[in-house]
Amino acid sequence: MFIHLPFVTFVSILLWTETVGSISYYVTKSGKDSNAGTSAATAWLTIQKAANSATAGSTVYVGPGIYYETVTINVQGNSKDGYITFTGSVLNNLPVISGKQAKTVSADGTLNLIYIQQKSYVRIMNFELMNLTSSDCAGARVVGGGTNIELRNLLIHDIRGGGESGGAIAISAYNKDKTTSLSQLIVDNCTLHDCEPAWSEALTFSGNIKNLQVTNNRIYNMNNIGIDFAGGWSWVNGLSVTSGLCANNTVWNIHSPVDSSAAAIYVDGASNITIEFNEVYNSDVGIEVGAEVKGHIASNMTVRQNYIHNNTYQGIGFGGYDAQRGTVINSLFENNRLEKNSAALQYDGEIVVAYGSGNTVRGNTVKPNKQNVVLSVDQKGGLNNIFDYDIYYPYGTGATQSQLIFNWGNTECDGLSAFQKKSKQETHAQVVNSG
Repeated sequence: MFIHLPFVTFVSILLWTETVGSISYYVTKSGKDSNAGTSAATAWLTIQKAANSATAGSTVYVGPGIYYETVTINVQGNSKDGYITFTGSVLNNLPVISGKQAKTVSADGTLNLIYIQQKSYVRIMNFELMNLTSSDCAGARVVGGGTNIELRNLLIHDIRGGGESGGAIAISAYNKDKTTSLSQLIVDNCTLHDCEPAWSEALTFSGNIKNLQVTNNRIYNMNNIGIDFAGGWSWVNGLSVTSGLCANNTVWNIHSPVDSSAAAIYVDGASNITIEFNEVYNSDVGIEVGAEVKGHIASNMTVRQNYIHNNTYQGIGFGGYDAQRGTVINSLFENNRLEKNSAALQYDGEIVVAYGSGNTVRGNTVKPNKQNVVLSVDQKGGLNNIFDYDIYYPYGTGATQSQLIFNWGNTECDGLSAFQKKSKQETHAQVVNSG
């Protein structure tokens, strides 16, 4: 049975009142940057003024309206005094940061609506970010080392123009610093849609990032990968995302017009990521765990209790996709629900294994489409894994275990019994015959 975790958000109804014991600042469309900024009557005009001036432990309330800015956060909180929080002031009437007039690039040379570099204890919440166009841009970008950055309740859309170098990304976080990690980064309850990451990804994390949390987000209508946890690439000094949680996200309509291989959720060389309680559908691929950089290893992944259905190709795929890539080891794929993937009917199956070893696939519920292909395992790279305790529902009235197709290396096994005999796998598998 597929069970969602409780849906937890950070939404608060915010009023023009100061929080007891803390400092509040205000930004409105009728304000002036020469004002004090400490009350609604003396509000600043621009978010950038607040991003230059707010103090640790304070809250910046931004009033409704459209702000034509590119905002760089030049302030930060600390563990003693607390976060600096930038938030919309009125729930259900989010302030909009629009990129229609954006020209000023950030310190890393990219164009961004919100840019945070080497900062800690900053919270951005309750904003709409939209209408930015560049070959290398983002709605929100977090760069470098730091801790306790939170992006919550953001609506990001129409970030467009992504090219082969860079991409038009909804949210990007990367860290090239070998000595200082980016830790305790949270992306929660955001809605990301209709962006053009192109050769990049819609929500992407790369480099030295630890203790990451990606939860309760909705991501759809993207022209490449939905969520990406990456590592090993030279542009981040070979560093990798090394721990995190990806849970309770819903990702759909993720399609690459280039090669039709965009996964809704993708791991590319990261390690120690738990991917659970997500729903992914109507995408090129459901969930994929791989390592694109030759010699790099993705390890200790846990992919469990996800609902993966109606994707064009495989529901779950893992392993480096050819011998010139990295590999996936010591990972667990458990208790997922896979239904009617491989919608293109190309006989690739619900679960596809490439170059990976020492991984365990168990307890998954598998309901294939009319081709009844449930598993495809690469002959050279995928045979040294464990498959057991999975539950199969062959397609078709009166269908039995003999209708199931397992591609074990170069051998097609027609039926569970034939697969068990050939592979010595799935000794405790169950088949629920169609009535």
